Amino acid sequence: MAEVFATPTPQAHGNATASFPLALSVRQAKKVYGARDSITHALDGVSFDVATGEFVSIMGPSGSGKTTLLNCVSTIDKVTSGQILVDGKDITGMSKRALARFRRDELGFIFQDFNLLDTLNGMENIALALTIRNVPPAQISERVQSIAALLGVPDVLKRYPNQMSGGQKQRVAAARAIVSDPKLILADEPTGALDSRSAAVLLETLEMMNAQMGATIMMVTHDSYAASFTNRVLFIKDGRLFNELRRGADTREDFFTRIMEVVAFLGGEASHAA
Repeated sequence: MAEVFATPTPQAHGNATASFPLALSVRQAKKVYGARDSITHALDGVSFDVATGEFVSIMGPSGSGKTTLLNCVSTIDKVTSGQILVDGKDITGMSKRALARFRRDELGFIFQDFNLLDTLNGMENIALALTIRNVPPAQISERVQSIAALLGVPDVLKRYPNQMSGGQKQRVAAARAIVSDPKLILADEPTGALDSRSAAVLLETLEMMNAQMGATIMMVTHDSYAASFTNRVLFIKDGRLFNELRRGADTREDFFTRIMEVVAFLGGEASHAA
């Protein structure tokens, strides 16, 4: 078991992916809250890369820093020091206007609570990402129909969110996230509000988006079952990168077992059975 819990070196990982374009590069990211005697290091020098076309999950116990990391990558929050580069662009020094444009054009989001607009139907919710970028209407319709067909939700395009199941809502949200071809899709506990069957369908959808559509996805999850669908798992503990597992040639079931071993070592919460 000793080799399972070896702490990875960011430099080695950087060299390993040097021949591939990087969708995300995090360098010595620190996030400090409070002042004087009540300082909290939510992130304490986190470094890692995500290559274009990877599907990576971030895991860790409550309070480990995984949500803070997601918020900093998504530009909702800012690091205290360090760098975060998305497609080679350093987002840590951007103005508010530049960040808003960057968030609109370069990032896709999948949230636990779907974040669909109740007054828009499925077609309009998916199209929203294209509408705000002034894509011509004819192209919008074609792209939405194509994505909806790939993700298995063409029959809900005329329905409103209150007429959809939880799984349908989340796949519509996934379609909205990818329709504008973002550089990076960020998923925040995307299965958290779903039953086990809907969760499995969504995870298979994300896996397909990655494998067949080339989507680069970083998913924060507490669920080992969800993480087993990804190519690589980064574990965070006390604001630091604790361990890294790569799926390699493992079956999803074998990868799940390896993930559970690390989670058990961390004393974490994730245990969803495969």
